[in-house]
Amino acid sequence: MHLKVKEQFKQKLSGVKRLAFKPIIQPGDGSLTASKFAGKPWLNADEKWPVCPNCNQPMQFFLQINLDELPQNAKNIFGTGILQLFYCTNVIEIKHDTGLFGTTIEECEKLKEYATKNLPLPQGIAGTVVDWEGDIGKIKFVVYKDCVSDYDGWSPFSQCQLARIVQPNQPPAAYEIPELEDLFPAKLIVDWKEVDDYPNWLEIDDFKIPLDEDEEDILDDILMEELHQGGDKLAGWPDWVQYPEYPKCPTCNQPMNQLVFQIQSNDNIPYTWGDRGVGYILQCPQHKEEVAFLWQCT
Repeated sequence: MHLKVKEQFKQKLSGVKRLAFKPIIQPGDGSLTASKFAGKPWLNADEKWPVCPNCNQPMQFFLQINLDELPQNAKNIFGTGILQLFYCTNVIEIKHDTGLFGTTIEECEKLKEYATKNLPLPQGIAGTVVDWEGDIGKIKFVVYKDCVSDYDGWSPFSQCQLARIVQPNQPPAAYEIPELEDLFPAKLIVDWKEVDDYPNWLEIDDFKIPLDEDEEDILDDILMEELHQGGDKLAGWPDWVQYPEYPKCPTCNQPMNQLVFQIQSNDNIPYTWGDRGVGYILQCPQHKEEVAFLWQCT
């Protein structure tokens, strides 16, 4: 690729260049107000650990960013306070008693078949099982409550997530981290690497930047390989997987088009957004207390 063409191309994109900041981490937790992945978050004195309204279980804690301790070139962009993301990853098994029971394996197998064919089935049934209590085998229907599916967890403002900015203006709550299945390991953000960032190819067309034939040919390659920053990052441009999706601010109804933080599948958090997707915490530029989380996948 001709160096001159690349430099001309970058110059044309200079108007959409933004700074982004890649987190530098070390294993372990930090203070309650520290920027971190997982670990122990700040909760105000009158708060309890956020619970999912669908399964009534504690949500996973994904991320905390202290907005007052950002690099100099990122300060005052996102306001003040502590940005947090909690998200429910629970899949809960629920058993419905059919009222049928047997005393032998053979009898119970026949009752399972009878129950499936003749009894009203609960919504979302996943199967039929036998729960043995001593010599009695009780026939039960099994339903899995998947909070992400039930509450459209990929959508902004879903009830199975909590994205917010809190102000640590009072003493913190005294609490223990809930016992969660597959609790994420804590990673402390100790520094940031400043990088230039540009929109990915799904958004670049919106800016109507005039490109000649040579520049059109290198558009995808140079954006993906050299200019657009994927992975976990603070600020910059969203790495859209499907299409640009900026939710409307609940206060002013304008697009929440300021990326605060991007969470890539299995980067610093061992979690996959759908099929190798990407999560985005977005903010209203005018009403900085308004933040939203959504994710996209292929």
